[in-house]
Amino acid sequence: MSELLLSAQGLRKVFGDGDGEVVAVNSIDLQLRLGETLAITGASGAGKSSLLHILGGLDQPTSGQVQMNGQSVYDMPDRLRTRLRNEMLGFVYQFHHLLPEFTAEENVAMPLLIRRAAEVEAKERARRVLQSV
Repeated sequence: MSELLLSAQGLRKVFGDGDGEVVAVNSIDLQLRLGETLAITGASGAGKSSLLHILGGLDQPTSGQVQMNGQSVYDMPDRLRTRLRNEMLGFVYQFHHLLPEFTAEENVAMPLLIRRAAEVEAKERARRVLQSV
């Protein structure tokens, strides 16, 4: 069995309160192991982006837990959560979020450059990733 990288238990996200309450995420449990790929699909408004924001540590759930590498995402300081997200996660959204002033290679290398990887290494890794897709 491969290493558990990301897990979620009982995720729920509710926006608003009282009569204006909207449940965006309801009772989500999942586990993602090293080497696995996860696709989240569904109709517009089904809660996909809300779920991704919670899993990535960008938005807190109303209830439930998210763990990365065995650490509770929402029990860690923002700075550590940001670093962990940069090092462990990659999102491909339904709409492109590329920076138009950069090439595809530079856009893919950006998280590595933010992590202060050497530019040559970052661009080489980006080339390999782009070739694989």
